[in-house]
Amino acid sequence: MISKIILSGLAFLLLHVAYAQSYSYETVENDPIGTRIYTLDNGLKVYLSVNKDEPRIQTYITVKTGSKNDPSDVTGLAHYLEHMVFKGTSKYGTSNWEKEKVLLKKISDLYEAQKAEKDPEKKKAIYAQIDSVSNEAAKYAIANEYDKMVSGLGAKGTNAYTSHERTVYINDIPSTELEKWMYLESERFSELVLRLFHTELEAVYEEFNMGQDNDYRKAYTAMNKLLFPTHPYGTQTTIGEGEHLKNPSMEKIHAYFSQYYVPNNMAIILAGDLDFDQTIAWVDKYFGSMEAKEVNPRKMPTESPQTTIKTTEVFGPNEESIAIAYRVGGYHTEDYLMASLITSVLYNRQAGLIDLNLVQSQKVIKASAYSSTMHDYSTIQLSGSPKEGQTLEQVKDLLLAEIEKLKNGEFDEKLLETIVKNERKDRLAQYDYNWARAMYLSDAFIMEADWENFVNFYDRLAKVTKKELVDWANEHLKDNYCVVYKRTGEDKNTYKVDKPQITPVELNREDQSAFYMDFEKMKSIRLQPEFVDFDHALKQKEIIKDVPFYYVENKSNDLFTLFLDLDENLKKDNKVQLAIEYLSFLGTDKYSASELKQHFYELGVQYYISSSSIYIRGLNESFEEALTLFEHLLLESKVDENALKNLIEDAKKKRANAKKNKWRILYSGLYSYAKYGPENEFNNVLSDEELDAISGKELVDILHSITTYKHSVFYYGNNSFDQSYAIVKKHHILPEAVKSAPEMKYPELDTDKNIVYFVDYDMVQTQLLMLSKAEEWNPELLPSISLFNAYFGSGLSSIVFQEIRESKALAYSAYAYMSAPYKEGESHYVNAFIGTQVNKLGQATEAIIELMNNMPKAEIQFNESKIAALKKMESDRTTKTEIYWKYRSYEKAGLPHDTPKKNYEAVSEMSLNDLETYFNKNIKGRTYVFCVIGKKADMDMKSLEALGEVKELTLEEIFGY
Repeated sequence: MISKIILSGLAFLLLHVAYAQSYSYETVENDPIGTRIYTLDNGLKVYLSVNKDEPRIQTYITVKTGSKNDPSDVTGLAHYLEHMVFKGTSKYGTSNWEKEKVLLKKISDLYEAQKAEKDPEKKKAIYAQIDSVSNEAAKYAIANEYDKMVSGLGAKGTNAYTSHERTVYINDIPSTELEKWMYLESERFSELVLRLFHTELEAVYEEFNMGQDNDYRKAYTAMNKLLFPTHPYGTQTTIGEGEHLKNPSMEKIHAYFSQYYVPNNMAIILAGDLDFDQTIAWVDKYFGSMEAKEVNPRKMPTESPQTTIKTTEVFGPNEESIAIAYRVGGYHTEDYLMASLITSVLYNRQAGLIDLNLVQSQKVIKASAYSSTMHDYSTIQLSGSPKEGQTLEQVKDLLLAEIEKLKNGEFDEKLLETIVKNERKDRLAQYDYNWARAMYLSDAFIMEADWENFVNFYDRLAKVTKKELVDWANEHLKDNYCVVYKRTGEDKNTYKVDKPQITPVELNREDQSAFYMDFEKMKSIRLQPEFVDFDHALKQKEIIKDVPFYYVENKSNDLFTLFLDLDENLKKDNKVQLAIEYLSFLGTDKYSASELKQHFYELGVQYYISSSSIYIRGLNESFEEALTLFEHLLLESKVDENALKNLIEDAKKKRANAKKNKWRILYSGLYSYAKYGPENEFNNVLSDEELDAISGKELVDILHSITTYKHSVFYYGNNSFDQSYAIVKKHHILPEAVKSAPEMKYPELDTDKNIVYFVDYDMVQTQLLMLSKAEEWNPELLPSISLFNAYFGSGLSSIVFQEIRESKALAYSAYAYMSAPYKEGESHYVNAFIGTQVNKLGQATEAIIELMNNMPKAEIQFNESKIAALKKMESDRTTKTEIYWKYRSYEKAGLPHDTPKKNYEAVSEMSLNDLETYFNKNIKGRTYVFCVIGKKADMDMKSLEALGEVKELTLEEIFGY
């Protein structure tokens, strides 16, 4: 082996020429994830990182193109191309390619004619032809063959996303399936077939309409328009313009694929349990024959310097907020480094200027800062939400005042050193996960960056002096910012893409392509499942009675995590949560609240506290000091009346904001109301009068008493069991005996008749959540539930997804599943969800109810789901902190520790007839509570009445205030 050393600052880039099969690769000295970077002869980049924690591999196939390369008259193209890459090629996904391709060409020609036609009636007539020919073409399509094959590998997290500069295709696969995955993916990216195009385009319409209901997305788009008036970052969006989506060009999609989906513009990124030499040989075998082409990406305009303040406003039903942004240089400029450091000085969730001067000081409800780095430009962004009676303009002034403090150097230079220390620690913790490794390697590829720059980023950051940072801020952060005011109110500029007339296509689930059959014949080694032995993996010892100490050694890095797993009944006490929020603003006789935040940050430690748990994590060298400091804070915190006054005022404001959030209304409020009735844990809140009457002493007394209740202590770190136990026993202050928190239980309601709970909310889409109470906790159902959910209700190859979205184009989101309770005494529930346009709700609901009463039987699909479930179990490894949490979940549910083994054996023996028996007994013929949120003025209330008695609920009934 020959090594070439290239000096770059204080770091070395080692270029290794490896003669194992003649593949040269690059590595970087001191790379914590040991990456090897290869470049094949056709220009394909390959990034490999080994992590042996579990026998799985995170896969990214990253294409260096996104919405900024969309033609200006066909925006959204990169995104809906991403959708179509799941549809197959001429070799799979089709039962007769020769006949299908003739019809697909005809459909393409019709879309071109529709795009050119100006007369609305003639356009409709052409679309009717598209719909008719598409139905004919669909007869040759085999439903979801890609999804079936990748599921059959035991893949998890199958997905893709498109942004400004990248399109990324994601899977998490068992390591023994790597070669089969490459065989599949090399075919997938060899050509593009726009199969089932018009039904998938309808799904994109739904995604567009969802964006019209997303206040954050509207504000983000508005900000980009201000920041980038000529660059595609601002002139076009990833989802695309509504008119462009309604007039697609299949020809331009093919041209785009041909231009950008070429090996010299792509990267294969693999992180996990892999062998370097074997992996690169397989990559070359399956991807090395892809033909390189000159890419010639779209030439990007250069923005003129911004010399003025620009403002705009957007409206929507959610809470008010403000965003301020500065445009600076892209990744390959000094600005990228400075923007990252500046935003950390402003906001690091503990000791930044905004953290201490605005959040800690309770001058706003929320405030933050972050930098966003892209290839061509970066941004520095600040955001905030107002207190009651505070205007957005006042929040803006407060945020800008922190920028001025930064420019005046009103911060301790030691903060820069502490930021580097903490961010190194956070990155190290992320590298425990394969997805994080793949994500950062993908970033390096997209930015056309040397991996050395990523590895040594914090070394470069550490060299920046306070003077350099302040000088840069004064040069770049002037009256040259943009402001977006997000106000609560009706948005009069929403654009809805209406549902076209689509004839449902018949899905072919039973046929198999020749490629599929060859794929199935490929041999791969089946892993043997490994079930955790808690007696060996989890050490424990009692500190005092009813306070056990649990221990797992961290063999990955020099970090620790300490959990205080509190009595779960505490979280049901509506004063405990308020007391915990109060703690964030309290000091002690020894330290002020701000000094405590700074002290923890200097130690490289963070703490988080909720009504159910406390956890402290950070550098293991700081473990004992951090625990001592936290115990001091918890037990010696003292009353601060001004902090209490602000806390109560802000609590009322946050309550009002929560009632503007559709997700909180549906998933938390409506769901709890449907499950438990008008009195439930969600709306068991203190009234305004009770809030006003509460005293600081009462809350501090609650804080001081939290550890007098039964709880567990769990340590994950480098110290030995004896060391960590001794430290915890010494510093974790306990009474002579602990007590149980009073039990608070809300009885589950029977769902013995159909009923509809409706909430009127200003939105383009509508969402329906349905639930039905099944039998009380029955562990014997777990294997059937697992297989039912995989086959029927969740994932891209599930029955529900295929029927509701792929076949009928009735919804963007649709799923169904049976849940298992967290503990004994609770019940299983059958759940389903639909997110769709208002005018499709009736059809979509009818379709999903039909499925919930008559499960389609598809033997091939069932077998794939079963194999997928088994392979996931075989490659699943319980490691690190998960060992404790899985143990605790079994304890709460009253499950024996060998439950995973029993489930695996049961699933192995299940047949489709067994699943049908389970379905008929547990799913079929149920009555439901339907939770619906949407705009009443647009809603067909008669379609809701057809489901059952309709009761329109007020937000006061749901939230309890």
